[in-house]
Amino acid sequence: MKLFAAISAVAAIVTAAETTLPVTNDVGLIYTNLLCGTNPCSQSNLSGLSTYTAYLGNRDFRRILMSFSLGEIDPSSITSCQLQLPQPVPAPNNVASTYTLGVSPVTGEYDAKTVTPVTAPPTGSAIARAANSDQEIPGPIDVTSACQNALNGNVGLALDSSGSPVTFSAGTATLIVSTN
Repeated sequence: MKLFAAISAVAAIVTAAETTLPVTNDVGLIYTNLLCGTNPCSQSNLSGLSTYTAYLGNRDFRRILMSFSLGEIDPSSITSCQLQLPQPVPAPNNVASTYTLGVSPVTGEYDAKTVTPVTAPPTGSAIARAANSDQEIPGPIDVTSACQNALNGNVGLALDSSGSPVTFSAGTATLIVSTN
């Protein structure tokens, strides 16, 4: 019986795989809750910048959209999926600040070069929240449900921040995907 248990444990280790995926698309959106008709009065696509900021203010908002391609990974085989963000870019005044990052699944596709707050696909409810300091690298954020429900092999995530704004370098986020 012990031999069978040992063989089963080795088989589980051999069949489980971990893959690190780079972000394939990221963009910053900026908008206000003041409406001009049915659209925000101010809205911008900040595609192509070296940094993007997340912030939910009283009137002005900044949101980061990012997507990852699963490639050949079957979403139904995913057992764990962790978003790893880099250390935030220091605030201009270099004073430590705290923020709470909210991560929501993006439920549609978008083109990072042309998406606006009005044309952005909808997002689901927040699947993760993490309180952090901008002086530290955030720990892995569990986004398994978004990976298991990937749309056409792409995982879309929206990042919002309450508290202080938080800025990350573009193109530096990764997904750590475990499969069985």
